[in-house]
Amino acid sequence: MIIIDYKKRYHKQIIEAAVKALKAGKAVAYPTDTSYGLAVDATNIKAINNLYQIKERGFNKPVHIIVPSLAYAKKITIWNKAAAELAKKFLPGPLTLVLELKVKSGKLETLSANTGTIGIRIPDNNVARDLSKKSGRPITATSANPPNHVGGDDSYSAEDIVKQFKNKEFRPDIIINAGRLPKRKPSTMVRVFDDVVKILREGPISEKQILKVIANIQI
Repeated sequence: MIIIDYKKRYHKQIIEAAVKALKAGKAVAYPTDTSYGLAVDATNIKAINNLYQIKERGFNKPVHIIVPSLAYAKKITIWNKAAAELAKKFLPGPLTLVLELKVKSGKLETLSANTGTIGIRIPDNNVARDLSKKSGRPITATSANPPNHVGGDDSYSAEDIVKQFKNKEFRPDIIINAGRLPKRKPSTMVRVFDDVVKILREGPISEKQILKVIANIQI
């Protein structure tokens, strides 16, 4: 694993190097507004297969994505008033919007575990956002750790990532080391599908905050 120490003054160069690696099919661990995430190019099936090997994950489990922009998200998923209002209020931020895919085939359907939906993220973190924005493609937003059933846990530092993957056959290629992140819960996950809004996981954004936004919306 190559570790790149993040310095704000070298932000552009670090992002360019990481984007080049992503386009070459590499896996990059990066900071978000919660814990460290693990990115591959979500339009590259070979890279996606590599991600599932690193995560020791079956294809029956979905992986969320960070999108370059809300405009991009609206090209690939179906939106309604509730989704738009939640995005307006909480994005960028620790919110995952689980939305219906417009096209039920291809690489994103693989990441959706054939559910027909995909989790959309726009984190409140310049590194995370720019990796997707500068590549012009969605990147994966799964946590940078092995699965829980083999002792994996959310990573809040480069050291956490190195330690957890030390003896693994498959591991991230690059770690963007932005120092130790404050410990936060995983993003709040809200499913907006078939005119139903359902909170799948409560995180930094509370159920009360979500319900306040959607209370007066006519979907």
